[in-house]
Amino acid sequence: MFDELLAASRSALRGVDTYLSLDENQFAQAAVTRLHAHRGSATHSGSITLIHGAAGIGKTHLARWTLAELTRKHPCLKFVYASVQDLCELMQLADERQSLAEFLENCQSLDLIVCEDIHWLETSPFSQPWFVMLIETLEMCLTQVLITSRKPVGEIRPLDQRLVSRCHGGLCVQLPILSHQSRVKLVTEWFQELKLPILKPFAASAEFLAERLPIPPRELRQAVIDLADLQSRQRSLIDVKYLEQWLEKSNRTPRLSFDAIVVQVADEFGVEPNDIRSRSRQQGLAVPRQCAMWLARELTGRPLEQIGQYFDRSHTTVSHSLTKLNELMPSAPSLRQQLQRLRQQLKELPLEDCA
Repeated sequence: MFDELLAASRSALRGVDTYLSLDENQFAQAAVTRLHAHRGSATHSGSITLIHGAAGIGKTHLARWTLAELTRKHPCLKFVYASVQDLCELMQLADERQSLAEFLENCQSLDLIVCEDIHWLETSPFSQPWFVMLIETLEMCLTQVLITSRKPVGEIRPLDQRLVSRCHGGLCVQLPILSHQSRVKLVTEWFQELKLPILKPFAASAEFLAERLPIPPRELRQAVIDLADLQSRQRSLIDVKYLEQWLEKSNRTPRLSFDAIVVQVADEFGVEPNDIRSRSRQQGLAVPRQCAMWLARELTGRPLEQIGQYFDRSHTTVSHSLTKLNELMPSAPSLRQQLQRLRQQLKELPLEDCA
């Protein structure tokens, strides 16, 4: 179980994008430099660093970039990257298997652990004792902890005061909403990264898109990726007028519903649609669930967080599921054929708005 967690953590770092320094994220970026490659090397008081901010603001990107930088400098770094939800569920499972002591002992050997989305405990207060136990175990052995949250821990109700005190004993940093100029910088960077054919003046298109899309960085990047995908199919020069027409058109474009995807996947694999969305750990449901998430991502373009909400999982869990499926497909030709068949069937369905 623990080896699988380590492997999934490594896989989550593949393809991490460059982290662009902006006025709003410089403090948070400086805060994560407190994290070191080896336990006991930190000179600060408190072993917890908490990054909080709105959904899609860049917490996950910063956490993954930090880990990628540390592992680049220190290839032997022993770390775990997982959501708070996944960690609590793994501890419960280990307890059921009477291997909880072994799981915690393995955690004590870590240099660093990244725990995503502590705000999930707000909806699952009965899981809090598991996470308290984990944090207390890590604290005793000086393992460094990076936690992300949509809220300051003091605003997560009801959160165990031991967790609140431990987070406040470390360093708590907010990632604020980006200004217009910071969004312009991001869009400009992504235009260049994706080599989009932007007409001069280049800045005008970036200014226009940043102005028309005052949304979090994750959604803004997805919009630019969608634009690049369109360009790969029908190449044309991009200016403000083109972007204005594209935005109007894309706003009216309905997207395939998640329900339709799950029904088709369930029929293909001979399982029940409700079982795919359930919390069941039944082995026969893992691949159909991963396929449904994969198709939801590919065919709707919805963010991982929204897909996770539909499947009652965190966005990091969805990300891990997609990674596992991508690793499995090269050695599973029959699975590739099933996905291709499903993709074709779904594209032929009438589109619905799944907002």
